[in-house]
Formats: sequence, C-alpha cells, structure tokens
Amino acid sequence: MAVDSTYFRPRRLGHANLWVQDLARSERFYNQVCGLTVEFTEPSLVASFLGTGHTPHDLGMIETTGGKARYGRDGLLQIPEGIGINPGLNHIAWELENEAELVAAFKQIKHDRIPFDQTVDHQVAHSVYMVDPDGNYVEFYCDTVKDWRRVLHGPLNLISGAWDPENGEPFTDGRYDTNPAIRTVDNASVHPQRVTHVVIETAALPVMLNFYTTVGGMRPVWSAVDNSITCLRGSHPAYRFHLALCSAASPAYHHVSFELANEAALRDALGRLDANGIAPEKIVDHPSKRSFFLLDPDGLRSEFYVRRDPAFVDLSREPVELRPYLI
Repeated sequence: MAVDSTYFRPRRLGHANLWVQDLARSERFYNQVCGLTVEFTEPSLVASFLGTGHTPHDLGMIETTGGKARYGRDGLLQIPEGIGINPGLNHIAWELENEAELVAAFKQIKHDRIPFDQTVDHQVAHSVYMVDPDGNYVEFYCDTVKDWRRVLHGPLNLISGAWDPENGEPFTDGRYDTNPAIRTVDNASVHPQRVTHVVIETAALPVMLNFYTTVGGMRPVWSAVDNSITCLRGSHPAYRFHLALCSAASPAYHHVSFELANEAALRDALGRLDANGIAPEKIVDHPSKRSFFLLDPDGLRSEFYVRRDPAFVDLSREPVELRPYLI
C-alpha cells in the first residue's frame, strides 16, 4: 500500500454512531438522562440522531438488524446483510473543512489503491466510509448545508443515497455552523455542551497510529512515557484532542466523551443522577479532570467531564485498566 501523508485532514470529531438493541429505549436514555436533543429520526433505517447543536448530531444510533440488509434512497445498500447484529460501535465520523478537501483525499486513496467501503450523500453531508486496521468503521465527511435544521428535523425516511465524488466541481467554502445554537434538555440529568473525543483500545497501537496519522490525517499531541497511550487531534484549535488510542489485550471501543460547562454543572448533574436513582459506572477526580461515566441500556459507555489542567499528565504508572478512564 502506498502511503501519502496528505489524505484526509479532519477538523474535529463530528459524531459517534452506535448499534443499540432497542432504539426507543436508548433514545430515551440519551435524551432524558444524558441530555442530548433528538434532532431527527429515520424510521426506515430504525435510527435516531441526537446532539447539542454543534453538528447535525453528536451521537447517532441504529437499532440492530438481526442480520438483515437495510436500504437508503434510490436503492443504496446502506447496511449490508450480516452487519449490525450486536450492540456496539457502528462508526466514528470525522468532519473535514470542505468538499474540495474531501474529494481530493478520496481521489488520492483511489489512486494509491487504499480500500474504502462506500461514498454517500446524506443530504446535509457528503461522506467517504472506510475501515481502520482494527475493523472500526470510519466516516470522513464534509457538511454541505450550513442551516442543517432546515433540512433535518422530525421523522424522515430514506435520507441517504449514493454520491459520486468525481462528478462535478467540489465547493471550497466551509459549510459547518461557526456560531451554533446550543440546545439543552431542561429536565435531563446531564447538560452536555459538545462531543469532543473518543477512546479506542487496540492491541496494535503502532498500526492504528499509522492509519490515523496518514490516512486519517490527525496529529499526535501526546503519548504516555511507556507509549501505551497516544492522543491525536484534528485542526480545530478549540479542542485538546479528538482520539485516544490505548494499548490493550484486544481491540475495543471504550467510550465517547462529552464536555460540560464547568465543575458546578458536573456537581449538579451528579446530584440529579443520584436523585433519579442512577449510579455512574465510575467517577473520576484527577488533577487533569473531573468526570463521570454512564452505561447505556446496552452497556455502552459515555463520559461527561470538565478539564482541570490543559497539560497532559503521564498515566503510565496508573493501572492499565484505569488508563482509558483517566485520559
């Protein structure tokens, strides 16, 4: 495989997308407990999309398929047979600056014969889907409509169709919202501000690091002294990092992280969770951050945190099983 250092160049993490066993049950949890607004749903895909307003969704979820295929607009095979059988990570999505950068990267991976899965028009975004070395599904996309709520709201059917990146002249302006209106769910236990990063465990950290720095176009910003953890970021200056890769015995999705406004908001959230009889999986009180972790109805993990120290703290002396929680 030829390697060019200038493939995709993400700005930031756009969203994480999960497979869930019961869509209605999971939607209630992420809306009423975690405080994410239901932006739109796609009944034909058995999917729901929730967020804080920074992007069309911070978190997407699709009900498990039983192994049956599901189709998008114009007959697009969106979910092949045998995919989405169990709850877990569906994909991680990385937002690019504009369509010109997305198309240029796509043409380069084709030229260098780097495998990709499909290209999709989501009406408010164009996307290229790939698989990373651990088998995680990865989306690189650009927004195509700045006022995405005008297009996506309420229940919608057959949102996604085929997209040909080589047909037409790609636009060069950034169509993401630079001044988003942040939404909160007033009666929810937690009031997150934005999704910021994902944490992935891997038994092949050097291989994964090579993928995310070359094909994935992210820049390492910190590594543990023993090289058991590496954090990477895109180009957006307002985020500390967007992806953490942690050495582990086997590959696994660990969690997605949401930032809270301040420590008072975190204390209030913990108080509301306790009043509602909801116990966090873990509470972290560390020099670098304070956070708590919630498990959804399928046991999938989300973090809600406040950063205390902008500097990275070495975690190589911490127990291996705790390190993904402390990043």
